Amino acid sequence: MTNVLTTLSLGCGVQSSTIAEMIVEGELPPIDIAIFADTGDEPDYVYDQRDYLKDRLASVGIPLETVQKESLISAIYRAKGRFASIPCFTYFDGQLGMMKRQCTREYKIAPIERLIRRKLLKMGHAKETKAKHIRAKKGVEITTWLGISLDEAIRMKDNRVKWIKSKWPLIELRMTRLDCANWLTAKGLPLPNKSSCRICPFHSHAHWKNVKETRPEDWEHVLAVDEYLRTDNNFTAGMKGDMFLYSQGIPLKEIDFSKDDLQDNFFDLCDEGYCFI
Repeated sequence: MTNVLTTLSLGCGVQSSTIAEMIVEGELPPIDIAIFADTGDEPDYVYDQRDYLKDRLASVGIPLETVQKESLISAIYRAKGRFASIPCFTYFDGQLGMMKRQCTREYKIAPIERLIRRKLLKMGHAKETKAKHIRAKKGVEITTWLGISLDEAIRMKDNRVKWIKSKWPLIELRMTRLDCANWLTAKGLPLPNKSSCRICPFHSHAHWKNVKETRPEDWEHVLAVDEYLRTDNNFTAGMKGDMFLYSQGIPLKEIDFSKDDLQDNFFDLCDEGYCFI
C-alpha cells in the first residue's frame, strides 16, 4: 500500500488544536491538509479557533478546508424528509432510554471522507464509477490523524474504509489532555475550549450550567431545541414517549442547577473519534 495523502481531522478542541500547533512548531511532521467538518451548530468560539488555525497552518503551507453536509439544526427543524438522529434521551412508560446516534457519521465523518475521495480523484488515485461513486485505486492508502489523547484511548477506532488508516499522534507521544493544555500554555499559544455541538446530549450537568451562566444566546438556542423535541414534528414522528437533551428525562428549562450534578458523564459514548476534539 502506498500512502498518497495525510490529513488531520480538526475538531478545534484542545487535542486536535495541539496537533495542528505541533505541526506548525515543527514538533510533528507536516501533513497535506487539515479538514474541519462543520455541523452548523458549533459555538462561535469553535469557528474563531478554526479561523485562527487556518492562518497558523497556512503559515507553513498547509491548507485547512471546511466541509459541511448541511446545518444539523436545519435538518432537525425541517418539515419533512430524512434526518440523522442525535442521541437524545427518551422517557416512555416509566423507562429512560437513548436514541441511536447517527450525527457523528453523517455530519462529521462522511463529509470528510467525501472530500478525501474528491482529492484522490483529482490526484489520479481514484476513479469515478458510472453511478458517480468515487473509489480509490488498488494499492492506494491515506492516513488520517485524529486528536485523541492518552486519557481517552477508549475512543480509538479504526476507520470503516479499509484504505483510510487512522493515526493518533497524541497517543504515540503519550500525551493526555492536560499535557496538551500544558504544552500550549508553555508555548504561549491560545488554549481552546472543548469542541462540540451546542445541542449535544452528551454534555454534562456542569456544561449545561456553564452555558446557562455564561452564554445566554446559546442557552436560549438549546432551550428552543429541547422544547421542540417534545412537539409534534417530523423529527419526533413515530417516537414513543418524550425526548430530551438532558439524560434524566427532564426539560432543560426545569433543571435546578443549584443542586449537585445529576447527569452522568457520557463522554466515552461518543466513540467515533471525530467529536469533542
